[in-house]
Amino acid sequence: MNISFTGEIELQGIALWDQLVEIVRNLLPPFLQNYAALLAAVPFFVLLYVLYLIVIRSIKSSLNRIGVPREATSSIVFIIRLIFFGVVVAVILSITRVFRLEGVIAASTLIGTAVGLAFSRSLSNLVSGIYVLATRPFRVGDYVKIGDIEGLVQEITLNYTRLLTPDFTRRGVPNSNVVDSDVTNYRVRIDDLSDLLGIEYGDQEVSSSRLDSLRQKFKYLTTGEEVYRYTFDIYQHLSYSNTKVKDAFNDLCSKWADKFLMKPEFFYWSSHNFGMIYRFAIIVKNARSILFEGADFMTAAAETLHQVQ
Repeated sequence: MNISFTGEIELQGIALWDQLVEIVRNLLPPFLQNYAALLAAVPFFVLLYVLYLIVIRSIKSSLNRIGVPREATSSIVFIIRLIFFGVVVAVILSITRVFRLEGVIAASTLIGTAVGLAFSRSLSNLVSGIYVLATRPFRVGDYVKIGDIEGLVQEITLNYTRLLTPDFTRRGVPNSNVVDSDVTNYRVRIDDLSDLLGIEYGDQEVSSSRLDSLRQKFKYLTTGEEVYRYTFDIYQHLSYSNTKVKDAFNDLCSKWADKFLMKPEFFYWSSHNFGMIYRFAIIVKNARSILFEGADFMTAAAETLHQVQ
């Protein structure tokens, strides 16, 4: 039933096309009548081209509005352009009966399968890149950690996310790895940070004091503005005096209080083998500060622990 109905529609389409070609042929001089089918297809070319321009412009506007980088926008438009023209060619070949529609679809399927198998890794990166651009777990300028790699996001393309790592090496992380890995974005909103600090440290009196300090440091920032709260770990062996280590870390944080938006903090994080891990937290306005002041503070923390020994 369905096959019969589809066949009837195809026959009707062919009949309409034949009538159009015949009308065009009657309007042409004898030396152009052999090109009647091609000339009859010109209005379809024009209509499809106008549709193509509208679609591309709409896609570009949408991508620019959500902040997709220019390079990624160009890549997405290129892929859509290939798909669009592939469909156009298939439809025109079918209409002009150069090939039957079933043959065009079958050939397209075989070619698509072959290309997919040959470039499966690249296609995986492309699909993952579109997912990353759509979900936006981070943006250019953020400081992130992707799996075991961390750094400043410099570029997001359809294939790779490029990071500037703490040793100032530029590394390209395949977007398929981005999708499959744990991603930490150290960017946080000012108002959310206040809530986080109030929840993280349960003591209401201490929390209130810290929030007052936070407001003083952030008084020139507006609600909804964003900063970066970066954390790192320091391992302390059990042979160290816990009291001396805490006092040394407190002095260190006080010395560095003016280097960041608020005084650095440290707290017990976990036990590990023959020692314990302290986690430090610093807050900066600019993510690049993590690569400079943040790196200096990490060095100072390690030297402080060594001096305690």
